[in-house]
Amino acid sequence: MESKQGLHPSVKDFKQFMKEHPFLAKEVKDGRRTLQELFEEWSVLGGDHEQWSSYNQGETTGEKNGAKQQEEAEKEQSSQSATDALGQIMGIVKRMNVQDLQNHLSQFSSVLSNVQNVIQSFQKQPENQQNHRQPDHPFSFRRD
Repeated sequence: MESKQGLHPSVKDFKQFMKEHPFLAKEVKDGRRTLQELFEEWSVLGGDHEQWSSYNQGETTGEKNGAKQQEEAEKEQSSQSATDALGQIMGIVKRMNVQDLQNHLSQFSSVLSNVQNVIQSFQKQPENQQNHRQPDHPFSFRRD
């Protein structure tokens, strides 16, 4: 591992930039961004770009802007996931053959009616068995 003295000057500058913009470090800790992404953006845009102003240390507007950006990103992500789900459902509907669906539904309906018939036959059977088990004996005497 290299010592701090052996770091490239751009890496040193980026470390100083991160110290001056603590809200960027929070984004990395929260998993919303990576240091690699930030370093690449910083390399391309530079440290003075207006994009970084919302992450300056001690700025309450930076916190508000960061929270607003996070909220907008979450809304966009949920909107995107809803759109993706709807697209998947529409794709399934497009691939679905209506005739096949009708056949499957009629088969399912017939299976259900068969199951209902079996259940009804078992429910009626105990009543019939009780009547057959206790026939009146012609020689039985009862006391009232």
